[in-house]
Amino acid sequence: MLLKNYSLNALRVFAVAANASSFKHAAQQLGLSQSAVTRHIQTLEEQLGTQLFHRDNRIHALTPAGELLGEQLLALFQQLEQSVERARVSGDEALTTLRIYVPSNVLRWWLASRLADFTAIYPHIRLQLDTYDDTVADHHHAAIALGVQQGAFDLALVHGRIKDRNLKQQNLYSPRYAPVSAASDITTSGHWWVQPQSEAWQAYRRDFPVQAQALPVQAVAKPSIGLELVSNGTGSTLVDTLYLQHPAFRSLQCSQDQAVDGKHDVFVVTRQAARHPVAVVAFSKWLQSRVQQSL
Repeated sequence: MLLKNYSLNALRVFAVAANASSFKHAAQQLGLSQSAVTRHIQTLEEQLGTQLFHRDNRIHALTPAGELLGEQLLALFQQLEQSVERARVSGDEALTTLRIYVPSNVLRWWLASRLADFTAIYPHIRLQLDTYDDTVADHHHAAIALGVQQGAFDLALVHGRIKDRNLKQQNLYSPRYAPVSAASDITTSGHWWVQPQSEAWQAYRRDFPVQAQALPVQAVAKPSIGLELVSNGTGSTLVDTLYLQHPAFRSLQCSQDQAVDGKHDVFVVTRQAARHPVAVVAFSKWLQSRVQQSL
């Protein structure tokens, strides 16, 4: 006869009763009535075809069959409870730890100051953040796609759509880049810190070729260097307008009339799935909402 033919509840009740001093004590441990304990044990005895307890109101004693079963059954249920608890904790960890991969500038100038807001709304979701250099985003697409597919991270922010049908890609926003300067007059602010191959500078040269030609450009290896220099009161650069609410840029001169559209939109990238974990859905919706508030 297979185990499925026995009542699991009855086995659990017997395991406690066999190791208790009385049915009354067992009932207290289980949160049941004494009559319910008796019924469960009678059910198990009927399924086994043998008595497990001596029927004598003066004593609480196991039969030989009851002793044989009772010796190991409680330990087995305790092991089962421990296994279930470990599985539950492991499952909670997997569901509530969200691994996010974002461009370093997005984290530095926009996301970092807003994470407390997300945590206050979703205190049960723990964020695990990693960053990559914005300047290598195009060349990094394959690595990002692989990381999402293999579960290295649950969600990534990417400039430009990745050519991969196995990914879900939601448009987050279309970047615009505006000149900002530490000087009151942006035309006489000194050096323009520019990464020559950057999307922002290429768009500015396209839309304002005369102005771009006349600017005192100073090349930097990364756009982030220009952002740091200008935020510390030196020269001018082009800034994603999403970042303009950052305290470091609020006091700077911004020329919105010379803002340019970027070539690539920013996407939220996740795995294709019929149903995403709650943490992924929550962060994606929160992100969409906060970005729209910032633009």
